[in-house]
Amino acid sequence: MSQSTYTTLRLKRLLVSFQVQTKALWIMIALSLFLLGLMTVSLKSGTTDVSFERLVWILLGHGNSVENFSVLTLRLPRILLGVLVGVGLALAGAILQGMIRNPLASPDVIGVNSGASLMAVIFITLLYDRLNIHFLPLFAFAGALLVVATLYALAWKNGVTPFRLILVGFGITAMLGAIQTILMISSDIARSASAYTWLTGSLHATKWYEVQIVFGWMLVLIPALIFLVSSLNLQQVSDDITVSLGGRLQFIRFGTIGIAACLAGISVAFAGGIGFIGLMAPHIARKLVGTSYGQLLPCAALVGAILVVLSDWIGRTWFAPLDIAAGVFTALIGAPFFLYLFVRMRNK
Repeated sequence: MSQSTYTTLRLKRLLVSFQVQTKALWIMIALSLFLLGLMTVSLKSGTTDVSFERLVWILLGHGNSVENFSVLTLRLPRILLGVLVGVGLALAGAILQGMIRNPLASPDVIGVNSGASLMAVIFITLLYDRLNIHFLPLFAFAGALLVVATLYALAWKNGVTPFRLILVGFGITAMLGAIQTILMISSDIARSASAYTWLTGSLHATKWYEVQIVFGWMLVLIPALIFLVSSLNLQQVSDDITVSLGGRLQFIRFGTIGIAACLAGISVAFAGGIGFIGLMAPHIARKLVGTSYGQLLPCAALVGAILVVLSDWIGRTWFAPLDIAAGVFTALIGAPFFLYLFVRMRNK
């Protein structure tokens, strides 16, 4: 391993260091710059476009009331939430694929998103008149965690295995989807439409407090994830080898799926059912930087953020005055991507 090929990154306060391929580091720098450029374009684009020069003045606090409302109240929190949601879903997908050792694994597949979605539908169709709308994300997040607890309990037999996790996850997803459909069919049209809009996944009408809540969760979860990097690399081999190399297998799996559930749950709770990010972003990242989780996770996070912000920008600007949900475009890309992966796995 030559020093010219690898760059060492040290987080002194966390007593953690990583060796990252120099090529991968440059790729991540390029992705970061692309994301910043995309955020800038999205921030200046809308019903009323602003020039780059004027955008700088608005961000410095010198805009008029109309500009401040358009850029700082409507667009900026929406874009920042898109970044955070993309990061959360991508990281959740990456660590689930590593733990389950299945390229089709994602929060959508094992039921995390379905749990959040079902609780959101219950809130919208049955409790909307009784509780404040601010409780909706709390219900969705609780649904995601409840599904993970159920998944773990049903898959447990002297520990959990990747095969049992994904098998039980498929069953839970199917059952929750059926209950969700029954609730939407039996409720009135207005509430069904509201539930459907949420399920599609949209960043419309994002508020600053939502950005702050999601950012706070990310500040807790991402540092915790850093300590699982070596464990995730270990889980790429068989369970026996993982244990022989000193890995506390069941403890690692419990921590991994817990963090994945929180990342996906908090993302879905505030952005709705934006699908396929947890599936696509890790695969794209592996093509770019390889399979080592020290560089795969940050790259997947950047790709996830780009996919969500790009989808939201397209839906908000290309079809104006309509505001099409970001989840529509992630599904348009993600569904064929899923089929491609499935066919490739079958052929192997």
